[in-house]
Amino acid sequence: MKGLFCAHCKAKNNEEYKEVLKKRLIRVRLMCLAGVLIILGVAVISHMLPEIVDDYHQGVTYGMGTGLVLGSIVAMIRIYRILASEERLKEQRLKETDEREIEIDNMALKQTAKLMLAVLYLSMVFGALVSEELLSLSCLLIGIFLLSYIGFQKYYESKV
Repeated sequence: MKGLFCAHCKAKNNEEYKEVLKKRLIRVRLMCLAGVLIILGVAVISHMLPEIVDDYHQGVTYGMGTGLVLGSIVAMIRIYRILASEERLKEQRLKETDEREIEIDNMALKQTAKLMLAVLYLSMVFGALVSEELLSLSCLLIGIFLLSYIGFQKYYESKV
C-alpha cells in the first residue's frame, strides 16, 4: 500500500531517504490524529444526540477511527525501526527506488482501477433494477473516476 499512498522515493543516499521517512512520519501522525478526532467526534455526537446515532452506525464509525489509529501506529513503528538501523535504512531505500518494484506498483494500481471500474459498472446495472440510489451513486462514482483520470492525465502530460 506504500506505493498507493506515498510518492515513489527518489532518494540517492540514506540521508535523503531519512528526510523522506520523516515527511512520511508527519503524514502518518496526521492520519493518527484524524482517527482520534473521529473517535472523539462520534463520542461527543452520540453523547449529546443519542436519539440520532444508532449503535450500528456508532460502531462502524468507531471502527473507522480505530482503524486509522492502529494503522498509523503500525506505520510509525515501522518507520522508527527503519530509522534506527543504517542497514534497514539502506535496504528499504534500495527496495523503494528499485525500478522493478515501481513498475509492479504501477501495474497493480492500473489493474485495481480497471477492476473497480468494472465493479462500479456492475453495481450500476444491477442498481438500475433494484435501487435508484445505487444507480445514482454508481453513476456519480464512475463520473468522478473518469473525470479524475482525464484530469490527472492532462496534468502529468504537462509535467513531463
